Order: sequence, then C-alpha cells, then structure tokens
Amino acid sequence: MSTQSLAPASSKKPEDAQFTAYVVDDASREIIDQVARELVIPRASIRKGSIRTAIDALGQQRSPKILIVDLSNSELPLSDVNELAEVCEPGVTVIAIGDRNDVGLFRELLNSGVSDYLVKPLSTALVQRSLLATVDGEARARQTNRLGRLVATVGTRGGVGTTMLATSLAWTIANDRRRRVALLDLDLQFGSVALALDLEPTHGLREALENAGRIDSLYIDRTMARYSDTLFVLSAEEEIGDAVDIDPRALELLVSELRNKYHYLIADLPEPMSPMAQGIVQNATHLVLVTDLSLAGMRDTLRISQAALQANASCQLTVVVNRAGEHRAGEIAVAEFEKAIARPIDVIVPFDPKTVAAAMNVGRPVSRDRGRVATAIGRVADRLTGTTSKRDGGLLGRMLQRKG
Repeated sequence: MSTQSLAPASSKKPEDAQFTAYVVDDASREIIDQVARELVIPRASIRKGSIRTAIDALGQQRSPKILIVDLSNSELPLSDVNELAEVCEPGVTVIAIGDRNDVGLFRELLNSGVSDYLVKPLSTALVQRSLLATVDGEARARQTNRLGRLVATVGTRGGVGTTMLATSLAWTIANDRRRRVALLDLDLQFGSVALALDLEPTHGLREALENAGRIDSLYIDRTMARYSDTLFVLSAEEEIGDAVDIDPRALELLVSELRNKYHYLIADLPEPMSPMAQGIVQNATHLVLVTDLSLAGMRDTLRISQAALQANASCQLTVVVNRAGEHRAGEIAVAEFEKAIARPIDVIVPFDPKTVAAAMNVGRPVSRDRGRVATAIGRVADRLTGTTSKRDGGLLGRMLQRKG
C-alpha cells in the first residue's frame, strides 16, 4: 500500500470506509486509530459508539470490508452480533472487543461468525496482530462462510408473471428493507428483467457464463447495471438462435461471487428444470414458485415443487398464485388447488391489469405503487427476509394474503 492513500483515520465517512470501528471509550479508539495509521489502512474510519450504533448505521449504508464493534455495554452480546450479521453485507469480517474476559463468550462469538474477540484494555500489538491475521486470511475464512440468500424465482409456465414478481421483489427488498440485492436474469435471449426496470442489458454476462476464468469481483462490478444504490442487475440480450455454451463451473462461481457481495441474489429462471435452472435450485435458500389457478398450473406446481424439494430439501418453498381473478368463472377453487398440490398457497396476488401494465410498460417495478398487488408482493418479501414492511397495509393488507 502507498502512504499517499492514507488520510487521517477518523476523518473518513463510514459509507466510504474499507475499515470501520465503532468503539465506546476514548482509550480504545486511540489504540485502534494508531494501528490503522501504522498499517497504512486506506479509507479507515474510527467512530464513537457501541455495536448498537454499528447496527443502526450499517442498516442504512454500505458495509466496510473489516469492522470492529464494541460489546462493552451490550447486555445480550450474541443477540446483538446476530442482529449485526443481518444488516452487514456477506463477506464482512467482524472483530469484536469488550470488557468481559470470558472463554465461553469468546467461543460463542466465534461460532456466530466473529473472526476475533479482544478483551480490553487493548494494546497496539494485540489489535495489529488481529488485523494482520484477518488480512492474511487466517480469520477471514470463518466470516466469508456466511453467504447472501439465493432466491430462485420460477414460473410453472410462461405468462404467469415471474419476471414481474422477481423485479418487484428485488425492488421491495432493496428499497423497503435496505438490503443490497443482485437481480440475475438467466434468459439470455428473451429475458425482460432489464426491460422491466428501464435498464440497458449489460455486456459480459454471456462471456462470464462461457468462461469461468473471467469471473472475479472486479469483473462483476463492471458488468452489473445499477438501478439504485442497493439494487443491481445482471442480464443480457443475445441474438435469437445464437447458442450459448454455458460452463456449469462458471455459473457456480458467478453465483458464489454474487452471494459474497450481496445480501440477496434473486435469479429469474426461464425454464423450470433446465440444467442451468437446476444448478440454481440445488443451491437456493428460497424457491418462489409462481403459478395461476389453472389446471396446468396446478399440475406443474406439484411436479416442480416435488422435483425442487427432492433436489434441495433445505430450501424454503413459497407458492405464489398470480393474476388471481383474471378468469373467475374458469379458475380452480383455492381449496381444490391446495388439496391437489398437498400444501397451502402462501400468497395470492390479485389480477390488476391496469396497475401492472402501467408500471411494466414504463419500466417501473409494480411494488413501487401502493395497491393490492404491491401489498401482496410485500407478503412474499416478508417470507424471504423474515421482516415486515413498513408499507404493510394493515388489516386489509393481511387479508389480501389469502384473498384475490
């Protein structure tokens, strides 16, 4: 590193930092500041505050690569660390400091993903050794095992609104939940994710999928299209009939890199059981299966859900019925549908052609507009994130989860 990149450690804003520390007492702050200067750490920020301060701040801004948090005033340190993990981006290395010299706490913190725990009073040698171990990779491996959630969205057939749901879910989680989201469109010829968000498809996805050697963090950053500060899109628009020779290793590596950088990776899958889709489903933490209340939808909901859960029994399945009420006279009754698929429908999205068409035709996520469709999509986001949207919709919104 060049010393020219070093500014006063405490002068950097947290959102600009590669290294950030939140420390309660002045003595510890001075020690960490001194070590940051001696190691010439670029973009370092040492702030006054506890782990609660870090949680509040990182829920609204980018995470640094290395984070130090102070557990001194924490009554429930393990709970606070787990809450911190929910707002930190995947791949962040966390070092905890505190005033409790407790071996049991130390072990539990390590099991929770913290790379090191330093007991006060701190010394420059102690902090320096911990940071150097992190840079050398000795401690970092534990934390990077925590990956972002992989959400596979797939329709039982074309036209059920899978892309509408995928783009709206991505926007809802990125905007309302303030999580960093990568939206991956794996239909390289006819995918419409970029179109639905009024973005130009970027070049590079095909090359990455055909050549695993091109994939690294920098390549992905250059290839992603930015929709907002929390939502990024990776898509393509290849020539019709132009065959793409996808390398399974490349897809696996691409997914791994994205999950290391984003809280959520939402993959819009064009064909339910294509080899590429199967590779995603086998590693997914969540599967969102979109269908309609038709006979074909009922049959294929059962078939796809059974095949997906057989391939990946640990993923959370969410069955979403979209466009409910479009053909009231011909639709299969919800109770009959649920009996046939041997499980409940999780969310029903009502048919609202005016709202959906108006949004999709101008490249705007449907969930940006208030209404019954946006509320139902919020219910799906609740299941994926384990949180409740501020735009909950109250009692009426909760009723819409089950009524079209």
